[in-house]
Amino acid sequence: MSAGGVATLLVACGDDSIAASGTDDGSSGGTSGASSSTDPGSTTAIDPTMQTGGGTTDPDGSGSTTDPGDSSSGGTDTDDPPAECEDEGELIDWDPASVALDEAIFPLAVLSGEMRPESVMFTLYVPDGAPKTFRLWVPAEDGQVRLVDERTAEPNADGFVKFTVDGLCPGTWYEYGYFVGEGDFTARSRIGHVRTAIAEDAVEPLVIALASCCGDSLDWPALGVTNQEYYDMFLHLGDMAYNDGAETLAEYRASWRMWMSTPDYRNVFSNSGMYATWDDHEIDDNSNFDRETMDPAELQRRQNAMDAYFELLPIEAEGPNYRLWRSFRWGLTAEIIVLDCRYERRPSLGTYLSDEQFAFLEDRLANSPCHFKIVMNSVPVTQMPPQWDIIGADDRWTGFPDARERLRNFVNDQDIDNVWFVSGDFHVTFLSRLEPQGEDNWSRVREIAVATGNENPVPNGLLGLNPPQFDYGINEVRACLLEFDPETDSVTLRFIRPNGDDAYFVEMTYGQ
Repeated sequence: MSAGGVATLLVACGDDSIAASGTDDGSSGGTSGASSSTDPGSTTAIDPTMQTGGGTTDPDGSGSTTDPGDSSSGGTDTDDPPAECEDEGELIDWDPASVALDEAIFPLAVLSGEMRPESVMFTLYVPDGAPKTFRLWVPAEDGQVRLVDERTAEPNADGFVKFTVDGLCPGTWYEYGYFVGEGDFTARSRIGHVRTAIAEDAVEPLVIALASCCGDSLDWPALGVTNQEYYDMFLHLGDMAYNDGAETLAEYRASWRMWMSTPDYRNVFSNSGMYATWDDHEIDDNSNFDRETMDPAELQRRQNAMDAYFELLPIEAEGPNYRLWRSFRWGLTAEIIVLDCRYERRPSLGTYLSDEQFAFLEDRLANSPCHFKIVMNSVPVTQMPPQWDIIGADDRWTGFPDARERLRNFVNDQDIDNVWFVSGDFHVTFLSRLEPQGEDNWSRVREIAVATGNENPVPNGLLGLNPPQFDYGINEVRACLLEFDPETDSVTLRFIRPNGDDAYFVEMTYGQ
């Protein structure tokens, strides 16, 4: 086949085939001035002494967790809580794990999100439609907990529960669960864990886990590895569920139930709260959510997909015209800026983001008081090698050159530093600079892309993910952890193979 024929094998999430994967031999070992490692035998982890909070591994749903203050479990003691938080909740004698886990009553992952310093959103699907008791607590000693919130979780007519708990303490790890009965519980869900965002004036390192494009195998070893690690929050960058072929609301709901019942999702989502955006497969393969080309039946299908997405996930938005883009501050350390890179596209107008969303993005980049600005971007903004333009060039920022140039000029003109993009969609894992060359501020911005389930079938040698623009690039799935440390002005990136070995480890500063 011609070179163009080879290039047409390059896929994003629009191609669900999973082929034999390559190795890390095609990746580079890092940049000058950055500490990095690609030793195949390396087990280097993010230094536990740099981490905050603590591990919360509970693979069997038993409710057993590691102590957030126990450095042997990968955590360190955090700053003392505010005085009003020291005795938060009512101290009661209770062992949540002693209640029998029942995954027939609670078949899906327990989900929490929209974490702010004093609030968290919770969602649940209840197949039997019956009310359940929700409890939120902080573990204490000697078989006791501090019960912070208890309420009746009342499903709507379709079995969905969504509510927000307010009045919480900043930067605090909580545990939660749903129970059958009142007081003398007879069954429970998995035990979930969530950390509230740190106080607005707090400065401390934060660990973030990434995932995207999980794929339709329903078995994701990279997520299994992620589940064994500590992270303050979990960012899902799109294609959380592959709902291809669904049309009715009932079909979208059934697809989501299948995905959220998988062991990997039930494990990883119980370990922390999430922030999520979407890509195409939440509706359908290669869907641009394009209202310009959809007939009435397609518009209804898209509405069904959106309704199913927002009723299940902990995202604060109301229909029918849900707004997905939003942002969350974690003290003065980081602002998480969540973009919607699908729903607002208008190809005939060259519109990638609506004017309102673009103004929001510019405002948060220019006016955030946080040290790091982390942009959740479902489709990469990196200027990819030429072979990637043969197919799918219009399915990302570079397909909307006016929008991309506007963002580039804004970052340069405003001299905004410490912008970090995290992305999915391409079925590859990479660390890049946004441009193949250039010394302007924009060209030196870093993007971290990750694939969690689907792998790109193109051999690594043809992907073009090479130095100096790409420090690391591979067609294989990886777990991904990032630690943002404002005190050292550093970002530590760790890509982990599905077998648990480190594939790549680097400590960077902005612009390296």
